[in-house]
Amino acid sequence: MMTRRAAIYARVSTEQQTTDNQLAELRQVAARMGWQVVGEFVDHAVSGAKGRDKRPEFDRLLKGIARREFDIVAA
Repeated sequence: MMTRRAAIYARVSTEQQTTDNQLAELRQVAARMGWQVVGEFVDHAVSGAKGRDKRPEFDRLLKGIARREFDIVAA
């Protein structure tokens, strides 16, 4: 079986929050599943209600998906 290329996306709404726990969990899942993490995308202090134009890393992730740079996305 081919190793899956994974992208990780994490986001928090405020400057007081951190994505550290999200990223640690997602990296652990990827390792457990045997996925190769080929990209990490993190938006800090951006509401999930905002559009792609206000979430630059989410926009970059979606462009990578369109280019088939990843087989799977973990968020």
